[in-house]
Amino acid sequence: MEKFFLRAIRRVSENPLSSLLIVALLTIIAFSNIFQNKFVLDDFDFIVNWPLIQDLRNIPYFFINYVTPPGQDGIYSPLKTFIHAINFNLFGLNPFGYHIFSIGIHLLGTFFTYRIIFLLTDNRLIAFLGSLFFGVHPIHANIITNMTGSVDAAGIVFGFISFYFYIQAHLRKVHFSNKDYILSLVFALISIFTHELMISLPILFLWYEFCFYRNKYSTKEILFRIMPLFGIVFFYVLAKYIVLGAITRGRYINDSFYLTMLVIIKAWAKYVIITIFPFRLTHNHIISKGIFSYDPDDFDKFEVLSQSIFDPYIIGSLCVIGIIFYIAYKDFHRKPLITFCIGWFFICLLPVSNFIPSGVYFAERYLYPGSLTFCLLLASSFQYLSRSRFQYLFSAFLIILTVFYTGRTWTRNLDFRNEIALFESVVSSNPQSAGMRNDLGIVYIENGLYDQAIKSIQTAIAIKPNDPEFYISLADAYIGKEEDQQAIAALSKAVMLDPEFAEAYYNLASVYAFSNDVDKAKENLSLSIKYLKKKGRYEDVIEYQKAFYSYFGPNYVINPL
Repeated sequence: MEKFFLRAIRRVSENPLSSLLIVALLTIIAFSNIFQNKFVLDDFDFIVNWPLIQDLRNIPYFFINYVTPPGQDGIYSPLKTFIHAINFNLFGLNPFGYHIFSIGIHLLGTFFTYRIIFLLTDNRLIAFLGSLFFGVHPIHANIITNMTGSVDAAGIVFGFISFYFYIQAHLRKVHFSNKDYILSLVFALISIFTHELMISLPILFLWYEFCFYRNKYSTKEILFRIMPLFGIVFFYVLAKYIVLGAITRGRYINDSFYLTMLVIIKAWAKYVIITIFPFRLTHNHIISKGIFSYDPDDFDKFEVLSQSIFDPYIIGSLCVIGIIFYIAYKDFHRKPLITFCIGWFFICLLPVSNFIPSGVYFAERYLYPGSLTFCLLLASSFQYLSRSRFQYLFSAFLIILTVFYTGRTWTRNLDFRNEIALFESVVSSNPQSAGMRNDLGIVYIENGLYDQAIKSIQTAIAIKPNDPEFYISLADAYIGKEEDQQAIAALSKAVMLDPEFAEAYYNLASVYAFSNDVDKAKENLSLSIKYLKKKGRYEDVIEYQKAFYSYFGPNYVINPL
């Protein structure tokens, strides 16, 4: 039976069309339950509530006078914005169309994974298995199931296409002014201006040259081929700086490059672990105790500051990374493909390793480009097993792994059904994140589940009792239940923790206005305006006063300036 299955797999793999059809079918099955999923997370910022993409006449502003969505400062991806605009004008606010786009992009990425692996190995079985693993790997659910993430995936797939044409140019042994090389540069340009993660392309191409052609071409010849790619990256960075006035997002953790790099060392080890063992997948991982994927304000400050290069967790992470790098070094001359795969995986992570601060320290979606070579290595291991004296294990391992990957992808997709399901899954995986519990409470409030909201936010406060923002959320939940005194108590706690918290005073004014307590309402509205002015937020002063006047009437007019 085992030999029959192995022969059948080999026969299928010998026919590229059959291979790709089977890979496509299993990939579609793995992601077929995403069509029930609604907008979540960044979908609201980049699709639902972004006026820039909702009118195609704004296309020139995608490149100049670019206006990022609120809360997404530091992002400059004009072609990503263009794709969002096309999708919005095709699908509007119907998630179904966006999910069609998501699966289509992933299938295209899987196709070029097949093509790239075959060009690198000249082995149909490895190409078939590698593209199959890539198509159904659970780590991709985060970027494909999420509608905004799928546009980022498009930028990565354009990078795959660029690399494919670059390999083609090499294998055809023709001058690098030919069509394949030109197409490689064109798709590199599209890739980088679609997703910033792909600024690693020049280093990836240089690594490919170093691993396979260092003895065939001079350094000068290699650099001559790669320099246009570095030129594209320089052009992108310059354009971003001119348009946004900066190239960073956020700051180093506790304003310390050293502490940030210690977190990244642990993150790199975790990337390796969850790629190999994709069991616990979530939107906000625990990198180490008290340190999570993003939002340093949510971190345990003691755990951050007590980090040291001599910590067991750091030492363990360095050991994991060191062993992998040693394997890459040891096999460099004998098996350069292994060295290439390992280098590719980590090079893909360089742009998100916070050498230039980004505010995100770990994300499953960042593994999409690097997983190509992981799947190549995994497929090569299976191919070796099929030819060894243990070939009887090939069938069992292949079936088990494919079923696990497909099933885990299916269940991971369910986390993105809606905001409630997503944040409940995050809190379940990261129960010590006060920020995530507060966010879950806000989602409950938006859905009218006030008792659940209160419970979740109170747990957040128990974890981190001195965050005034949490008391704002708690007050909103009490307001939803029409428990005004509880809301006032929560807001009073917020202003006690932060005596200049303008939003808390504004919300207090609103609660008192609803209770027809004009004096206290005006008192708190005045305090809100006072502290907005103190912080130079004069536009907010006008907006807050205008909103209050329009809702509660002329009794509450206060000179805004």
